[in-house]
Amino acid sequence: MITSKKTLLSLFLILTCLVSVSSAVAGGSAAEAEALVKKALAYVKANGVDKSVTLFNAKESEYVKGDLYVFMFRVSSKAGARVVTLAHPANPGLVGKDLYDLKDPDGRQFMAEMAKKAMEEKGGWVNYKWSHPQTKKIGEKSSYVLPAGPDIFVGCGIYK
Repeated sequence: MITSKKTLLSLFLILTCLVSVSSAVAGGSAAEAEALVKKALAYVKANGVDKSVTLFNAKESEYVKGDLYVFMFRVSSKAGARVVTLAHPANPGLVGKDLYDLKDPDGRQFMAEMAKKAMEEKGGWVNYKWSHPQTKKIGEKSSYVLPAGPDIFVGCGIYK
C-alpha cells in the first residue's frame, strides 16, 4: 500500500510539473494582453508618462505577469529617434534605443508597424516573428498596442 501511495504521489508531482512547464511556455492570452494594455493606458492617463515609465520598467509589478509585460515607446519624426524605448522590463538594455528599423527574421519592420498601428490607426494587433524567451525558438508573436498620448504608445505581446 505504501508503494502505491508513493507511486501516486510521484505521478501527481510529475503531472503538476508538466502542467506548469506547458503553462509557462504557452504564456498569456490575447485577452490578458489587451486587458494589461488597457490597464496600463489608464495608469498613464492618471499618473503621467514619467511615473508610468518608472513603474513599467520594474520587473516585479502588476504590469508584468508571466511572459506578459507592458512596454512603452515614444514616437518621433525626428531622424535618429523615431521609435524610442521608454519602458521594457524584459530587456532593460533597450531603454533609450530607437527600434524603428528593427526587423523580424522575415524582414518585417515590426516596430515601425507598431508605431503606425498605435498612432495612426488608434491601436490594434501587429504580428511578427520573434525568439521565445524560454524556448529560444523563433515563433509567431503578436503585440497589442494603444496610443497613450500624442507621441507615446503602450503595448504587450503574446507568443502563439
